[in-house]
This record gives sequence, C-alpha cells and structure tokens, in this order.
Amino acid sequence: MKRTAIWLSILCLGSGMIFSQSVNMKMGLFFPRMQSDLWETNLENLTLSRPDMVNAYYGGEYEFYFHRHASFSLEVGSYARSYYAQYRDYTFQDGSPVFQNVSLRIVPIEANLKLYPLGHRTRFFPFIGAGAGVYAWTYQQWGSFINFEDDSINDGFAETRRFAFGLNGRFGLVFRFHSRLGIALEGKYQHLRGRLSEFFQGFEPLDLGGFSANASINLFLR
Repeated sequence: MKRTAIWLSILCLGSGMIFSQSVNMKMGLFFPRMQSDLWETNLENLTLSRPDMVNAYYGGEYEFYFHRHASFSLEVGSYARSYYAQYRDYTFQDGSPVFQNVSLRIVPIEANLKLYPLGHRTRFFPFIGAGAGVYAWTYQQWGSFINFEDDSINDGFAETRRFAFGLNGRFGLVFRFHSRLGIALEGKYQHLRGRLSEFFQGFEPLDLGGFSANASINLFLR
C-alpha cells in the first residue's frame, strides 16, 4: 500500500499534477452590449446611450489548479446599474420632461476552465479560458410611459426577474510577485440572453451580454 502511494505521488508530480488553489478578488467595469429590440427602442426614445449603462463589476473566484497548465474555477459576481432618463422628443403639455428609469442587475454564477500555456508557477503567466453559468438577472423600467397610439402618459412599473444560462470566454495575465500573492488583469466576454416577462410582450429576449475588464488580487493557498 505504501509503495503504491509512493508511485502515485511520483506519477502525479511527473505529469505536472501539483494541486494548488487560489482565491481571486475581482473589481472592474462591465460594458453591456445592448443588442436587442427593447434596448434599441429605449436608445431611440430615451436619453439613454450604451455608455450610460457601464458600471462596476465585483467578483470572487475560487480556482483549483489540477495541472500546471490548467485549472477549474467557480466565480460569483455582481453588476447593477440604474439610469434616470427622459423621453427625447416628448414632453408634458406644460413643456416639462417625461422621465423614466431603466435598471439592470446581473449576478453571474460561473464554472470555468482555464489554460495556462506557460504554466502557473512562473512570475508572469498568461491564460485563456471558457465557461458556462447560471445568471440571475433583473430588468426594470419605471416612471412615466407614453402610449404612442393616443399620446397619453401614465405612470407605470415593468419588471422581469429570471435566471438564464450563458457562456463566456476570457483571457488575461497574472503577475505572481510573491509565493502567496499575485495580481491579474482579465478581459471577459459573456454571451447571454434572457426571456422577458409579460410586461414586455412582443419583444425578443433581452441581450444581457457584454464585455468586462477586471483587475484582481490573487491569494494562492498552496
């Protein structure tokens, strides 16, 4: 039994299977893609632009290195943005603006596979990765709504709260300046669409995809 354990250890070391883990705390910006018909309608009618929905992304990642060239990770993050807009070409009869709020929140829960072409034991090491996840998301619009059939204006609230399945791809570079500490830069693109609730009848699934640019502090546990 002891001899078998020794041979297994030698085999693992020889194949590069030196198990280690890290906890990566991320902070960056998320840039929503906003390429679906509800977004296009809002961009046309409201004083809303794509840069208005850019906001901070926060995430925590547990990474398990099962090979010197590969790892598996679980990440949970958060993005939220509310924007106070108004209709571009419409006002109340007294000339005052017609306001409406737009809000989006996304909480990704992702499982990812990363590849390290140069290994992860050097001082600098790049990586590429891909993964899939479940995304909890909430989209809301509230304020004054214009009925373009009769030009009436009414206060209202519309919301969708759902889960959606999505995919992501990522790339980055880690600088391991200490045996236990490193910093990383990462770019990630997520492909994600969510089915809207009955408040938004007639619209296609909402585009929830986009690009995030993150920096992280990596704590290596072993």
